[in-house]
Parts: sequence; structure tokens; C-alpha cells
Amino acid sequence: MKHNPDYKPLLDRLSRAEGQIRALRKALEAGKVEDCKAFMGQIKAARSALKRTSEQYVLHHIKECQALPAAERDEQVSEALKVLASD
Repeated sequence: MKHNPDYKPLLDRLSRAEGQIRALRKALEAGKVEDCKAFMGQIKAARSALKRTSEQYVLHHIKECQALPAAERDEQVSEALKVLASD
């Protein structure tokens, strides 16, 4: 799979979150959730990883928008900020 090299940090973050979520799922499927606090901590870590990924993507998107005509750039940046604010 070929991808934009600027996305490597984002892909790495998603891979970590994916691993955390997979581990959570396996624990539930196996009935091996013995420590509620630790389990919830892992859920929080996965959510945080996804949130940080979205923030980093929006920042990347805003940088990419700098080359657009002013009106289009302003609209794209505004939409990106709305996405971040709604999180």
C-alpha cells in the first residue's frame, strides 16, 4: 500500500490504537477482564489515541489548505475546526 509519507505518524498512532482495541476485545471475548480499573484505563488510552490522531490529521489538513484560494481555504479550515470542536 502506497501512502503519503506525511501520514506515517498518523498511521503509527492508528496502529497503536488498533492494537489496544484488539487487546480489549480479546479480553472480553475470553472473559478475562479481572481488573475493571485497568480495563477502563485501556479504553481511555485507545480513545485518547484516536482523538490525538484526529487532531493531528486536522492540523495536517489545515497546512495542506494553505495552497487553496482564500475563500476555499477559509471554508476548509472552518470545517476542520468544527470537527475538532465537536470532539
